[in-house]
Amino acid sequence: MAKSELFIFKTNSLSNDQYLLKLNRTDSCLEVYSKVSNSKLNEYYSIRPDFDSSEYTMFEKADSMPCLFGGEKSPTPYGVFQVEKVSDSEYVSGYRPGYDAVKFFGYIVIFEDYFIHSDMYEESVEDYRNASSISTNDTFTSGCIRISQKSLDKLLSLIPVGTTVIL
Repeated sequence: MAKSELFIFKTNSLSNDQYLLKLNRTDSCLEVYSKVSNSKLNEYYSIRPDFDSSEYTMFEKADSMPCLFGGEKSPTPYGVFQVEKVSDSEYVSGYRPGYDAVKFFGYIVIFEDYFIHSDMYEESVEDYRNASSISTNDTFTSGCIRISQKSLDKLLSLIPVGTTVIL
């Protein structure tokens, strides 16, 4: 099995995070990293035996979810953010061209009006399992990160408020 990616941070506010999210714009996926023991460092890099890694926090890639993100006219921002809100409730948005309002089921707020969410449905939809998405053929978003409902449900069970997100 090939080694996955490792992120190393100087210990600070990230030291309490169990997860890290990263938008991989090249591969169009949202990557999930989980905190790992500092002993992982030696699996990736040649480090001198007396190196003290206690001042560092390690995250190793645990999952990768295909996603869409903002296009040229409405890009997804670049930066390092913390998750502001996590909700499994439905959300009604007015950002869909051609619709007064649309709905998605569950979301993670990463910066102001920039969310991680699933496909969008007409506002009248009560249950996405019995409805057709209106966003299936999209090639970009209005700036949010869009993943499958299954992937979103997984994130909603893992990611707490305060988790670091690299966009």
